[in-house]
Amino acid sequence: MRTVELGTSRIAVLPVVKGLVSEADEVSKAFSEVRPEAIAVSISREELDALRKREDYDLYEPSDLEIIYQAFLERWGEVRIPPPAFVRALEIAEREDRTIVPLDMNDQVYTEAYCDKVSTTDMIRESLFARRATGKQYDLSSAAAFAVSWDRRVNFSGFRELEDAREGHMAGALSNLSRRYRSVLAVIEVERCDGVLARLGAGTGKSA
Repeated sequence: MRTVELGTSRIAVLPVVKGLVSEADEVSKAFSEVRPEAIAVSISREELDALRKREDYDLYEPSDLEIIYQAFLERWGEVRIPPPAFVRALEIAEREDRTIVPLDMNDQVYTEAYCDKVSTTDMIRESLFARRATGKQYDLSSAAAFAVSWDRRVNFSGFRELEDAREGHMAGALSNLSRRYRSVLAVIEVERCDGVLARLGAGTGKSA
């Protein structure tokens, strides 16, 4: 966990590996340590609304790439959809009467960014990558290292620009939150953490 000070606000940024069940406990530990006024999560408004519909959790159908990602990730433990780290963040917010805020682009903004940055060629390359993903080399030294190396493989060209735009959007959202809350716990997928922190002008932040 890394801490950033913005004005009079302290933002604790917790990197998590999406899908790994054990990451839910890391969210609980971080909340107990920080006791924030608000919790921020690196998902969209629509995704947060979907998390509240627990009866629909089993209806989600993963893409081919998500299935391959899950197969690799299972070497570090049980994997579930939706990501347990975000589910736990919502549970804590509801139980502890804390505000929970989505950091990511809403569907409309994301669609506009996607159309602007991702070309037809990028989509074709992504389809080809999905067919060969199991034969690629990844950093398997840890779950976090794998997630980052997977991200570097999957997100190329226009997709990389799209992820960069997401990082900028989330950094802006956190900056806005710093004006409203004295302490925030930000639960962000590990692949986007360094980019978000850099855009906050914090580099790698302070280790906590």
